[in-house]
Amino acid sequence: MKKKTARKIKKGIKKTYDKSSRLGKVFLILLLILFLGGFVYLYSEGYIDVFRPGETETPGEDPGEDPGEDPGEDPGEDPIDPGTDPGEDPGEDPIKEPKLFEQDENGFYYYQTDYEPGSYYYSAKNLHGEDLSLELKNIIREDFNPRSYGEARYILSYSDRDPLNNNESVRGIYDNDVIETVWIGSGPGAWQREHVWPNSKLGVPRVDNNNRNIASDLHNLRAITGINQTRSNRYFAAGSGEAKTVGSDGFYPGDDHKGDVARILFYMVIMYDDLTLTNDISKLTDESNNYKPEGAYMGILDLLIQWHKEDPVDEFELQRNEFIYSGIAYDPNGNPIDPQGNRNPFIDRPEYVHLIWEDKTVDDLVKKEEVTEIKFEVKIVRIYYVKLSRREEFFS
Repeated sequence: MKKKTARKIKKGIKKTYDKSSRLGKVFLILLLILFLGGFVYLYSEGYIDVFRPGETETPGEDPGEDPGEDPGEDPGEDPIDPGTDPGEDPGEDPIKEPKLFEQDENGFYYYQTDYEPGSYYYSAKNLHGEDLSLELKNIIREDFNPRSYGEARYILSYSDRDPLNNNESVRGIYDNDVIETVWIGSGPGAWQREHVWPNSKLGVPRVDNNNRNIASDLHNLRAITGINQTRSNRYFAAGSGEAKTVGSDGFYPGDDHKGDVARILFYMVIMYDDLTLTNDISKLTDESNNYKPEGAYMGILDLLIQWHKEDPVDEFELQRNEFIYSGIAYDPNGNPIDPQGNRNPFIDRPEYVHLIWEDKTVDDLVKKEEVTEIKFEVKIVRIYYVKLSRREEFFS
């Protein structure tokens, strides 16, 4: 009887052990799966890179830093040869201003989504094509306060100051000439007011200092010196390098100014209904309709769009745009001159060019965020519970 009872107890213990053993195996498998999944995730996110041998960060070894600027080193022990520093070599090209608006690999400006209620361009949000064009007309005409051509002499001496020279000089268009910050009409240091869209192509008579019209719009006027006679009323043509004439009727404004020119002309054609940007060179070279509405053409449109991408908006344009909108200038007698009160939208929102002239939509220009995809592969392990009495039958 005792032996029989002992066998039953032993058999029960074995059965319980077998079940516990299987449950333990299942638990260990699940734990292993969770551990591997966590390891893969941490590795893909870079959290365990610091534990990889040979990649421990040490002071002075970061490839993004200049070893010569490591605060732990004595700068006097390893002097930098100024002749080998590209940033200090006077023979290098001038330092380019940083890009203020992000563009994709094809030069298209990304759509800016920061539209606050009541902001200047809020009513233009999510518009494109003709709808955007019409709304921009409404926006830039609403508080327009035309200044006289005479007042422009003094306003440009403020609006066209060069931030690259600490605003201590006025920047001349086309050649970056350094100009005094006061109006000088004749004699040494004299400068003029350039019509980027030529006066003869505006469809109105020659402007005088008392006029307040299309020919006195500050966004179309720039400070200029002797190159004014070279440009004359030539249309803008393809080229490279410094400003120069192109053939008998064309003019290249220079690599540093072609984008500025394009954005000024875009503003003018939106602001004034009688103006037209065209690709038809015959209309641009026709002198028979100068100072008449029939001759109010400028271009070349496709080239201007290309320049807009190649020569992005810079700090000078932003500063000038702001001053024309809200800055107070003073005449020689100290009398204040109120601002013109409107902005050039293609400086503030360069992506509008694509939405109006290149058939782009807002969705085309919204920057797509890159998403890192992490895939986990989990194999399902099937667990079978088999009575001891049927083990041989099941696994045979």
